[in-house]
Amino acid sequence: MKKVLAFLVCFIGFFSIAQTTTITHLLQKTLQQENKARQMLRAEADGVNNEISYIQQDLDSLEVAELTIKNDTLFYTTKQKFAYENGYYLEQQIVALKDITAVTKDIGIFFESRPDKVRIVRQEYFEDGNYIKTNRKVDLFRTYFVSLRKNEYFAKDLVKAFKKAGYTIEKGYWFE
Repeated sequence: MKKVLAFLVCFIGFFSIAQTTTITHLLQKTLQQENKARQMLRAEADGVNNEISYIQQDLDSLEVAELTIKNDTLFYTTKQKFAYENGYYLEQQIVALKDITAVTKDIGIFFESRPDKVRIVRQEYFEDGNYIKTNRKVDLFRTYFVSLRKNEYFAKDLVKAFKKAGYTIEKGYWFE
């Protein structure tokens, strides 16, 4: 009986891990699509050679350093150059999958969470060697997926993947 129980615990644990892997793959696939769309937009803006392309260079320095799920917690770390001074910042968003309540889209795609469940750790590195680290808690987890259109399927796929992993989220408002 103990062996059967141990087997069931292992099987259920493996199944849960496999399902969080599905969530990770969906996010990573969408990130790749986002990066491809940004490259196309960048090339188009550079071809026009106008003021927008210069502004876009500062705002579009975003790099993803980490996008993973560990122990049922989503970690997303981005690196971005400062727009008006030399240096950069790392921003890590951390949220437990159980605290995500919805996936929504406005100017970009967001995960909504229970109040103050998304932890943001920001580390700023300046040219002169100074360093600032801040922590805050918010309700929105920002994916920075802003370039893709007609991607409502992504929300539906995420809702299904979360459900298979044992979490309930809803598709919130979805504005194109």
